[in-house]
Amino acid sequence: MRLCTRVTILASLAAHSSLARAQGSQSELSAPAPATKAAVGLFDVGLVKRAEAILSAPARWNRIDKGNCPRADTTYSIRCALRRSIVEGAGLAWDPKAAPQRATANTRVDCTMDVSEEHRGGSCGLLWDELPIFTLTRAKGITSGSWRRDAGPTEVWAGKMADAESPVNYESRHGVELVSHRKSSDQLIDFNNDSSTTFDDVRAYFRALEDRVLHAGAADLDRASEDVEIEIYAGGTGVIRTYNGWFPVTAFSAKGSTLRFQIDTLKEIPAGALDREILERAVKIIASDSVWNRADNRKCPAAATTWSIYCAVEKAEIELTGGFHHRRPAGELVREIVDERAKSRNYSHRMMDYNNDPTTTLADVRRLFAEALARIK
Repeated sequence: MRLCTRVTILASLAAHSSLARAQGSQSELSAPAPATKAAVGLFDVGLVKRAEAILSAPARWNRIDKGNCPRADTTYSIRCALRRSIVEGAGLAWDPKAAPQRATANTRVDCTMDVSEEHRGGSCGLLWDELPIFTLTRAKGITSGSWRRDAGPTEVWAGKMADAESPVNYESRHGVELVSHRKSSDQLIDFNNDSSTTFDDVRAYFRALEDRVLHAGAADLDRASEDVEIEIYAGGTGVIRTYNGWFPVTAFSAKGSTLRFQIDTLKEIPAGALDREILERAVKIIASDSVWNRADNRKCPAAATTWSIYCAVEKAEIELTGGFHHRRPAGELVREIVDERAKSRNYSHRMMDYNNDPTTTLADVRRLFAEALARIK
């Protein structure tokens, strides 16, 4: 990072921190989303300072963290102060009843990416209630399976995306010695609730956390990253494949080392003709009870002789498209129907838990795929 840029950011953080201490934590104080790994440390320092401003005095400290963070509370545990800081740092309202969510939380968003070797990185700002940093390079082709048979992309970009705020979550529990040496199931709650913890300890914790995110933020971002692929077709339209689903890309342009495009976060890509083939193949894979794996763990070895619902979809995707993506529209459609069938069952992993539910029958599985196929236009 150039010296003048670093000084500017540090000054911005200092001003931001002073204002936060004077006025409390407000969502409009959010700093611009960082676009590179090099900038994430300073950004996350600002989040920690915001949390410290929220928990600015002993009277604001909730000594009994019960594991939840009520949005109407006026006192905060350490964890809840950090949680509020992360939410507001993304530009969202901590208490939606008191202030409306920012309109850009779920709408078409503008993205700008630098794909040069020297400054690779990019951002779309707020995206699915997170602030992802992207690192992209041009790729020879899609690795997670063809989208369609009737056309191929004119160009493909692939890389990683990770929430710029994730280092705060990680380091708050694992990086600071005051917390990390504890053996409890949630070290931060344990530290907060420990009767021997003083408010001076809390302030020391925040200072140590600032140091951790500043120096380890970039490495933490790598730890939390997920694959992303973008395929572009004629007219600058295409698809971005993310951990949150597949979404339409429009207005794509590439000038020099800068990519620009828009993502419509309201419209997931619908299942199409190739997804239909995938589901038709999947139901044939689970042809009888003898080949139905009733103990799914979402691991699908290539040499398997029995298959769960999840693994049948994965196997069909690989056979028909040459790759697999966890959020492909075919699988998302199956999850949607499982959600409708099991509203009161509190599943943690929809396809897996529905597959393993002792009340689910092979006839239910066949009807599940039949209904999914019927919804593909």
